[in-house]
Amino acid sequence: MDERIKEIIIRHGRSLILSDEFQSSFDQVHHLNMNVGDHTLGVTLEAVRLCLSWGFTDEPTLKNVVIASLCHDLGILGRKEKFRNNAECLVRHPLDSVDVYRKLTGEDDERVTDTIRCHMFPLKPGVPKYREGWVVTFADKISASKEKMGMPPVTKEDREDLIRSAREREND
Repeated sequence: MDERIKEIIIRHGRSLILSDEFQSSFDQVHHLNMNVGDHTLGVTLEAVRLCLSWGFTDEPTLKNVVIASLCHDLGILGRKEKFRNNAECLVRHPLDSVDVYRKLTGEDDERVTDTIRCHMFPLKPGVPKYREGWVVTFADKISASKEKMGMPPVTKEDREDLIRSAREREND
């Protein structure tokens, strides 16, 4: 993994990665052959790559993209108990993910909430208003496409490296 990307993710997402909710996301099935945690880390890696390649390197944008990426699917956790079917999950999980973001961070940034709420565009109504939303939406589709082709969005080594790095910097 590119060290600059890892550093950006840890700097802005350390507490989210270490949260109980995020850690439990590795136990929730997603996209039939994946888990929510690995999918989410893949989206985050892809989103930061896109930011860097498109020149979106200012700290507020990077922070919003990392936080929104890490939270975008946490509303799926408990899927079988919460949603009657996939259609309901498609519509409701972004709203539930916004609630998880607010709970985990104590924040309510409009750019982050819009990004999380609209990340299912165009499958669900709601066009992203901000560039962060477009970045995360594209990154989500790229990651999901790779998963459908049997390509893991993040390697086991990269996942372990991110979690280990987050724990090492826990008291920063």
